[in-house]
Amino acid sequence: MDVFRSHELAGDQPPPFSLATLGTDEVCVVRMAGELDMIAVREVSATLEAAVGSGLPVLADATEVRFCSSAVLGALYTAHVGATKSGQRFVLVTDKRSVLRPLGFLGLLDAMTVVPDVASALRELELWDLQPSDLDR
Repeated sequence: MDVFRSHELAGDQPPPFSLATLGTDEVCVVRMAGELDMIAVREVSATLEAAVGSGLPVLADATEVRFCSSAVLGALYTAHVGATKSGQRFVLVTDKRSVLRPLGFLGLLDAMTVVPDVASALRELELWDLQPSDLDR
């Protein structure tokens, strides 16, 4: 799975958000970056739904997210619930206050598995043979 999408504003401005789906035979990784606002919700939801549909454990990497709307947090929680119902594991990776604080306000920190880095996520998923660098290929 190697899909990359980036949505750019006009001119020289950096893209407001980007999504990348990649993985191995053991895990599906969804990398999110930038500002995940209402414009991003539909694409984030579809990307997470496809990741859950892979049947693999899902690692949602939000370590590069600068802003995360409550609608996107809802999409993350919906993906978590879908994965759980399917017997899959879903781990959200972030140490960013822009994600952790609203998760806490919404009461979702206790409802989801949230870890600060990819190495911790791989341990949480019991993928002992994988290293974070294995997911960069």
